[in-house]
Order: sequence, then C-alpha cells, then structure tokens
Amino acid sequence: MGLVKVIDDALGSNMQVSPGKIVMGLIMNILSTRSPLYLVEQFFNDKDVPLLLGETMSAAKFNDDAIGRVLDSVYAYGTWKLFSEIVLETYKEFKVDCSIIHQDTTSVSVWGEYEPKPDDTLNITFGHSKDKQPDLKQFVISLLCVEGNLPLHAEILDGNSSDKKINGNILKQLPQIMTRHGVARHEFIYVADSALVTGDNLTIIDDMLFISRLPANFAACNELIGKAVADVNSWQDIGQISQKIVRGKNECAKYLIQERTVTINNKNYRALIVHSDAHDRRRQKSIAKALIKDKSALSKKAEDLSQKKFFCLADAQSAVEAFKSSKFHDASITIEERPIFGKGRPKKNELRIAKAIQYELVIALTEKSDAIEKLKEKAGCFVLLSNVIIEKKSALEILKTYKEQDGIEKNFGFLKDPLIVNDVFLKKPSRIEALGLVLVLALLLSRLMERAMRSKITEEGSSLKGLNKNDTKKPTAHILRHTFSSVSVIICNGKRLMAKPLNKAQLAYLRALDVDPDVYTKILEFIPLYSG
Repeated sequence: MGLVKVIDDALGSNMQVSPGKIVMGLIMNILSTRSPLYLVEQFFNDKDVPLLLGETMSAAKFNDDAIGRVLDSVYAYGTWKLFSEIVLETYKEFKVDCSIIHQDTTSVSVWGEYEPKPDDTLNITFGHSKDKQPDLKQFVISLLCVEGNLPLHAEILDGNSSDKKINGNILKQLPQIMTRHGVARHEFIYVADSALVTGDNLTIIDDMLFISRLPANFAACNELIGKAVADVNSWQDIGQISQKIVRGKNECAKYLIQERTVTINNKNYRALIVHSDAHDRRRQKSIAKALIKDKSALSKKAEDLSQKKFFCLADAQSAVEAFKSSKFHDASITIEERPIFGKGRPKKNELRIAKAIQYELVIALTEKSDAIEKLKEKAGCFVLLSNVIIEKKSALEILKTYKEQDGIEKNFGFLKDPLIVNDVFLKKPSRIEALGLVLVLALLLSRLMERAMRSKITEEGSSLKGLNKNDTKKPTAHILRHTFSSVSVIICNGKRLMAKPLNKAQLAYLRALDVDPDVYTKILEFIPLYSG
C-alpha cells in the first residue's frame, strides 16, 4: 500500500518519529487488540517493535503526546484528502474494480457533553440514532465501498446529518472522485438505500447510473406491489442468490421478481418488485400485531353496539347497515328479538303476553382471509428502482448488486468500537475525525488481506482452515488473527528465532498472502509497491 511513505510525504512533519509509522502502529493495535489510545504504548511494550515498524521505533514512541500530535497533523492536512491519496495509489497497485459503488451511513453514539466551539468543523450532537440511543450525542460515518466492502471514500459528519442530503452531496462529488480513479461519469453504478430517492437527488443523478430502493412513502411503491401481488402469473422464480449454511440448513432467502416501468418526476425508471421469503419471516410479528390491533378496534366497536337496545326494527336495521367491517375482519350481525313483559306473574292457565319488543344485535367477527393473504404477500415485497438499462444488467443482476450492500453494513461493526471512540484523547472533534481515518485504513487493510487470500485460493482451487478446523473458501481477517495468535518469537544475542515452527495452517495462510515466513525474523524496509 505504500502507506507509511504516503503519510510521511503528505504531513512533512518535523516530529522525531515518522507519523506514517505512528499511524501504522495504531492500525496494528486496532487489528490486534483494539486497545484504547492511552494503552497503545503499553500494547507495544512486549512486542518486537523494530521488527514490526523499523529499527528506529520503540514502544516509547507511542506516548500520549506523539499520538495526539499525529492526529492533529492529519486533521490539519485534510483527513479525507490524505485518505484519498492513500486509496488512489493502493487501488492502482491492487487493480481494484471501481465500477460498482456502494454507499451507506451509520451513527456512532458517544458519552460526554461535547459542547460546540467556534472553530469546530464537526458538530457532535443529537440526531436520529441508528444505535437506538437517542439520549446520547453522536456523529455520523458515511462510507463508499467498491468490490462490496473495500473503502473508497469516507467522511465523519455532524450528528444530525440527513441521509437524504448526504446522498445529494456525495452525488455532486462523485464524478470528480471517480475521475481520479480513471472511471468516467457513465461507467460506474451508484448503489444506496432508499434515502437516495428524492426529487432533488434524482435531478442531480441525471445520467449517472444508480440502483436504490423505492421508499414506501411513494404512492408508486404500494401501487407497484399491489399490481404485482394481483398478477400472480408474472412472478419470475429465481430461488436463492447466495448460500449461508447454519447447522446443515441453507438460511438464505428465496426470491421472486417482476419488472415494470414507473414514472417519477416525468422520467421513466425500471422498477423491480421483489418478493423475499426471508422478508416475509421478518415481517410476521408485525403482521400479527397489525391483525391483533385491527381485531381489537373492531371488537370494541362491536361490543359498544351490542350493548344498545333498539325498540324499532328499522332503527336496528339502520345500525346494522351503518356498522363497517375493518380492513382485515368481517362482522356478521344478527338482529334478535327480546320481548319485554309486564310486572308480576300471569294468572294460572294464562299466557304471558309481551308488552313490547326490543331488538339487540349479536355480532360475530371473522378474518378476511383474502385480505390477510394479500397483506402477507405484500409484506414480503420491496421495490428496487434503477436507470441501468436491461442490456447492461438483468433484473437478477440488479438484485444481486443491491444485496451486496451487506458488505458495507458489516464494515460499520468494525468502525463502531465504543472503547476506541470514547477514548480520553478524543474529546476534540478534530481528533475523532483523524481517528476515523485510522479506523478506515485499518478496515481497508483488513479487507485487502481477505481479498488477497480469497483470490489466491480461488486461483489455486484450494481452501484454508477455519476456526472450527473445517475448510473455508472465505477466510476472514478474524480467522487470520486467530490462526497466528500462538506465534512467538525469541530474541537471543540479537538474533530472532521462532519459539516453535509455523504449522501447516499458518504456512498456508502466509502462502495465500504471498508473505515469506521470514517476515517473523527479518527486519524489512517499508518500500512502497507503486511507482512514482
């Protein structure tokens, strides 16, 4: 990646220690134990720092002041300008495909007051909490990824930032960002959630290609789903598009698709109505609650009406006609006569004669099975909106591309470590932004390792050992760390020796990464891989 050199060249610091190596050390800490910043020096106390970061480095270099100065220097230079420079060179070296761009945001809750100051460019404040912690202040992370989960661009934004406006701002910057990566405006596809689809954003998009989800509050969304559910013969059964085996059972969803055209703001778009049985399962509880609420409201009305007494049949009939069934329940009403007798008993052998007749309503509720069935079918549906022509991507390919959003969602779990975010060093918003850069760089390195391993074993048709000792074709950075957690190096008379030889699984992982086992015993120089 040439990470250290790019950072050192950019910051041009007069510090006694290389800021690039400080950042690299922070990344190593994050990928190993995720210690709070004030414990980084302690983290390196029992590590072979010269081997890891060069002979000029020691644990003492990672003191509080040094880390703080580097974070301040990163912010002063331009946090995301620096990230862009690193990513540009890295993606050239690794030949990363930037044709599909995924965007998403998440909120990160923090403890503390974070009172705003005049020179703060980041407003840590209350906003819509995706952590479901509305009582805490927060900031927002916006992330663009390519190849599913490789960070391309990132920003730390105000805690009350709107996803709709974030998308609009990104769309304005995106052509320039992609031009730097050699991708023209019409050559990439922007993939985002439903916050993308607003009148203003669709105007900004213009000829840029996109895939998004049509928000449910658009009238067209319910209309499209309703027509699709009614047209049962038009569904295309595409089955499962991925596999996830849990206890021997494939847990992934099965899909049906219909494609139609929808007009929004006088412009036509492709609309893919997608039915997911997993979406069905997730919505069952909400459907059950909706049915209970519907029946409860109708039962209350029915009970109130059944308590009334009518002394005229016409009034009773009028009440029956006026009583309305609910959306999901029918009311069957019977008018029953109730004779009213005078006081006392009739004389012997005389019939008891009613003085008057009153009428009562007996009401029985039954479910509207057709309406409920349609509700269940609609609950499993969502609509994808796109301007990507069918010759470029079929309906199935559009669905697969959209579902790759889960890669960026998994990245957020990595970036939202509360122990790191609430560190004592980060009471300045500028340092939160700078640490955001370090976290995203750690994420990038982690994902690149996974990409390299998976590419190598796919090329060779081989596999690696997972945590449960089963073979895996999708090794992760977590498995990698676990595999090497037992490795120890002994330094004796200035020479480094392995405490015990690397085992077969460890050697296989190093081979997949194109890393020589000597990396544990020989000091290597930090030489950038790219030219220029």
